[in-house]
Amino acid sequence: MENDPKNYKFMKEIIKKEPPDIKKMLIRFALLLLFAVIFGAVAAVTFALVEPWASSALAVEEKPPKVDIPADEDPNDPNSGSTDSMTSSSEMQQNTHSDSAASSAESSNPNPTTVPGSEEQQTDQEQKMTISLKDYENIYHDMLEVAEKPKRALVKVIGITNQMDYFNQNYENQQQISGLVVAENGQDLFILTEYRIVENIERIQVTFWDSTMVDAIYQKHDPNTGLTILKVEEEKLSESTREGLEIAPLGNSYTVDQGDPILALGSPIGYSDSVAYGIVTSVTNKISTLDTEYNLLTTDILGSADGSGILVNLDGEIVGIIAQSYGSTKGKNVVTGLAISQIKQLIEGLSNNVSRSYIGIKGQNVTDEISDKTGIPKGVLVSEIAEDSPAMMAGIKEYDVIVKVGDEKTMTLKQYHDQLVKYSPGTVVKVTAMRKGAEGYAEMEFEVTIGEI
Repeated sequence: MENDPKNYKFMKEIIKKEPPDIKKMLIRFALLLLFAVIFGAVAAVTFALVEPWASSALAVEEKPPKVDIPADEDPNDPNSGSTDSMTSSSEMQQNTHSDSAASSAESSNPNPTTVPGSEEQQTDQEQKMTISLKDYENIYHDMLEVAEKPKRALVKVIGITNQMDYFNQNYENQQQISGLVVAENGQDLFILTEYRIVENIERIQVTFWDSTMVDAIYQKHDPNTGLTILKVEEEKLSESTREGLEIAPLGNSYTVDQGDPILALGSPIGYSDSVAYGIVTSVTNKISTLDTEYNLLTTDILGSADGSGILVNLDGEIVGIIAQSYGSTKGKNVVTGLAISQIKQLIEGLSNNVSRSYIGIKGQNVTDEISDKTGIPKGVLVSEIAEDSPAMMAGIKEYDVIVKVGDEKTMTLKQYHDQLVKYSPGTVVKVTAMRKGAEGYAEMEFEVTIGEI
């Protein structure tokens, strides 16, 4: 059986591709397009909801531009001058001498066609010397015009606290003082005023030149001078208020001399929006504060013990910030101000909320003359040390004479302060001082950890 042949037949098939279904393809494409539209709509809605929050979050992280207030050169500081400035100074002196000579020549012969000693010449000179009441009035009007620009930078700062009266009724207690718009950074206005008006208060309001009143935020203050900086958001002000507002034109107080005419604006007499005229009686008085000293501009203007405001020269520049706590002498409250050039760096630091370095000494300069007479080494004589200050912790004592901070010599308080501000709080710096012993003065070194004020 196994050998029986059998016939087998095989089926032959050809596999062909199924023709495309146009209808199904159109349905799939329509569904894909629908899903794409839905996804895009969801993405757009999500972006619209999230974008404002993300923008505000990123805006908070971005730091606003820093305030920059250029410093003035102290002509009495030998280290602050340069060849160019010395050259320009010499040129100015030569020009001044030339102008003086020309002026003298003109005064000696005011009218070339007039014979010296003649009656006509005497009449001309008498007319020039005579000042009428109208001229006197015009002088004051001109001085008042000078004050227009700095007045637009003045504001009223109001400190508000809520209190209870005898009948348990709540009422607001308000205190008011002058302030000055000293800087802006495109987002905020920075206002300089006295800390005493905003200490322990619940709300701060600022009134601008057109009586617009907005809330302000405390920024930072300086315990040494009693000055503080407040911050106001520019967007809170209307366009007209911003257009009429002036940023304080800060001048150079190093150019102010004894006898110069001066204007006191703000609240020098105790009430707001007042103007007083006078002259500068002294530019050499100083106040010693921790780690530095400041020059005072004293005037003959009688003011209030609680007065505030600014001192303005005849160029309309602010040369002093009224600080009556330093000016009361012998019962007379003459208007006194801190020289603006010496506090510009302070204003800039407070506006930028920068931590200020602190060692904690009060001192006075030992000049060559004092050193020759007393035998005390030239440098900064420590007259007082703040309690629990870095200086006290390091072992510095009264009557030590500081001669170096780090590797730099400090022969004056200004040099000492300029070196101190180069170090950040927390930095350990070597302070070299001379201390008197049984055999005279000996050099001592102290490791001082810079503090923050």
